[in-house]
Amino acid sequence: MPWVRSERSVPVVDRAAALELLPELYARALRLRDAGCESAEIARLLLIAPEAVSSTLELAEAKLARLTEHDRKQ
Repeated sequence: MPWVRSERSVPVVDRAAALELLPELYARALRLRDAGCESAEIARLLLIAPEAVSSTLELAEAKLARLTEHDRKQ
């Protein structure tokens, strides 16, 4: 089983599995950043404004953290 429930009933998974659970935009943004893409390239590939890359990555990280928070607590 790739996930368990935390005390707040939020699925908890490892990073790779969590990326699969994120909305596509956020998952792709994180994968592109992890692959070393610069903000301008991320914006171009995701068809978003360059100014939106930072907030998109912040939201993606927050969503990812919510899914993986139990792993960090242990």
